Amino acid sequence: MTRIMAIFKREFQAYFRSPIGFVVFAIFMAVSGLYFASGILGSYVDMVGEISFVQSFLFIIIPLLTMRTFSEDRRNGTEVLLFTSPASTLEIVLGKYLAALALFVVMTAGTFTHLVIAYFYGGLLDVSVLGAYIGFIFLGVAYVSIGCFASALTENQIIAAVISFVIMLMLMLLDFVSSMLGSVASTLIDKINVFNLSDTKISEIGTAVTDAIQWLNPMTRLNNYVSGIFEIAPILFFVSLAAAFVYLTNRILEKRRWSQR
Repeated sequence: MTRIMAIFKREFQAYFRSPIGFVVFAIFMAVSGLYFASGILGSYVDMVGEISFVQSFLFIIIPLLTMRTFSEDRRNGTEVLLFTSPASTLEIVLGKYLAALALFVVMTAGTFTHLVIAYFYGGLLDVSVLGAYIGFIFLGVAYVSIGCFASALTENQIIAAVISFVIMLMLMLLDFVSSMLGSVASTLIDKINVFNLSDTKISEIGTAVTDAIQWLNPMTRLNNYVSGIFEIAPILFFVSLAAAFVYLTNRILEKRRWSQR
């Protein structure tokens, strides 16, 4: 735990020793501030709407936040110093991941000033706002792990950002993709139909395909939270997704560490 915290402290401070931390923070606050300002000018403040608006930009913000996590050390040659340290690869991954996640939480906390202003402007503040924040943070838990995984794949920060951008964009488009693939599955079965299935059964198969793909869609997991309905299943989903990508990142680093011995 001590080694993880040492790496965490080093990485978190590194964000503010270079422009990247300030740039990402500024982009985050600019996006959230744009929506908030439009609500103020329109005499209606909707914090849930603001969080949803910022959420739609995470596939850009998170890659910028995480692209340097492992790529920079690999490009600068300082990765060797980490590999020869007493820390295990898992401790290295967790330290860097938690540092990036901490910056994401700090950026999210920056919108709390909007909550205060919204209160005085009589904006809508209820349990749905709390649910939206909880869902947003756990979405960040998963997305940051994806960004770290992409950063571990290459020494080029731009390529790392593009990889994580593509993965997150694909997840965001699962709603459209699931409907399309469900329709394609129904059409193909209807054309082939060697088992003489009824139209109802074919439609049910198409729906099952759509639902199966939609199960992987992180966005649909947030619907109940935004409605003020709190469930443990979405949290387990996001934590499991994060754990899977942290594990994959650890395996990538473990392979490189042993290849240098």
